[in-house]
Amino acid sequence: MHEDQGVPDDGVLTAPLRSAGDGPAGGSADELAGGPADILAGMPLGGPVTGGEAAAAAGTRVDPGPVRAFGTEVERLAELVRHLNAAASTLGERLDGEVRSALGSAEAALAEASGARAEAAAADDRTRQAEARAEAALKEAADAKEELEKVTAAAQTSVLAAQESEANAWKEAGAAQQARATSANEAAHADGLRKRAEAAWSTEHQARTDAERERDDLSVRLTTEQTALATARTELANMRADLADARDKLEAATETERQLRAELAAAKGEIAGLTVERDSVVARATELATRADRAESRAEAAEIRAERAEQRADTAEIRIDRDATAARALQDTLRAALDLPSMEELPEGPGVR
Repeated sequence: MHEDQGVPDDGVLTAPLRSAGDGPAGGSADELAGGPADILAGMPLGGPVTGGEAAAAAGTRVDPGPVRAFGTEVERLAELVRHLNAAASTLGERLDGEVRSALGSAEAALAEASGARAEAAAADDRTRQAEARAEAALKEAADAKEELEKVTAAAQTSVLAAQESEANAWKEAGAAQQARATSANEAAHADGLRKRAEAAWSTEHQARTDAERERDDLSVRLTTEQTALATARTELANMRADLADARDKLEAATETERQLRAELAAAKGEIAGLTVERDSVVARATELATRADRAESRAEAAEIRAERAEQRADTAEIRIDRDATAARALQDTLRAALDLPSMEELPEGPGVR
């Protein structure tokens, strides 16, 4: 072109080439966007140019196509940046809402686990109280057994004393028969022997009365202990019901925890902690159930021992009645041998009419 116009190529100045990422030297993108129009506005539009004017215009002429494309690309990138900022703000708000809901659900689950733990601790306290009452009942049963053994020993001692007194009475009666054959004065002595026999019978009767009274006291005490054992068993039943409720609540907490695990896949650390607490509460509840079973076994053993003590008391009563019957038979035999009047129940007490 320059040769056609009579302008040599050596005198033409060309603008340096710039990449699409580089702006104009010393200018911004806005200046670049408005540059081609200014350049075109500064260029001559009509008429031929001389050699000097062509050289000056060639020094400032650039291709407007890449500049316009670069400006369009810059505007598109700015719009994309605005859209990205809006999407990032919306996504941040949504993530904040989900995190808040997840934290609220986790706090609710922690509160439920804390309530279950408190109920398990209360059940543990009630179990300890029931065990203490069962131990007290066992101690009272042992005391009652010791008292029953003491009463039985005292009754046996009294029966032996009565038998010895009867043997002495027999001896004295034989002596009285021999003496009555030789002397009438021995009748007075026989009367004394009769009085001694009556005194021995009165002593034996009083001992039996005391033994029966002690037996009644022991029966009342055994009844009280059986009532206490029944109360302890009722409390154990209530405790088992409480443990069942605690297990149901633990199962509900487990279901809630599964739901939280499905909803909060990102909060695995907190859910793992809740799982550990749940396992500890379940283990504690299982331990409480085991201790409750042990307490029930101890209560049943105490009841069995109390029944055995009552059976031994009945056996002792039967033995006392048998010994008393034997003593009365001996007294009747003694009276028949001595030809003494029989004892009768008078208004002022037993005596001879």
